[in-house]
Amino acid sequence: MNLDLDVQLQVALRALEETVAPSLAGAEKHVVEQFHLALLTLRFVHGRLPDMRRYARMELDALLALARESIAAAGSAPALADAVGSAEMVRADPAADTAGIEQAARRLRDEVTALGAAASDPALAARLDRLVLEAGGTMIGQARQWASPFGFELRPEELPAPAW
Repeated sequence: MNLDLDVQLQVALRALEETVAPSLAGAEKHVVEQFHLALLTLRFVHGRLPDMRRYARMELDALLALARESIAAAGSAPALADAVGSAEMVRADPAADTAGIEQAARRLRDEVTALGAAASDPALAARLDRLVLEAGGTMIGQARQWASPFGFELRPEELPAPAW
């Protein structure tokens, strides 16, 4: 068995397209739709797998910047500062895997959200909201670019260039 993930995905896609797809002729519509969605997802994974770690690191960098700005705005945010410290260690680790990078990013996102939700000063809450919206626009643009192979973008050429 070939252990190369790229080759394994190519073989699975070919088998699904050349063997399974033709056998679905006459199948119920929802079965065919689900098959095509699963096939599209596998094609997406196959195409994006080489960039997954870089994308996760780009997202972590964006969330680290947002977290630092949020701490500066709040003046004190111990839980978020702890999450930043942990995320910086992951970011500095050249051997960090994608799952670890994503976990650090998720924790930052959760702590930034918690900081905003706990803000009792309306001015601080508004400032934190602005920071999230500003950072979110860029991050959403990259997420849309990442998911563009699914074909849902009306004008994919207008999406920002990949930053990963």
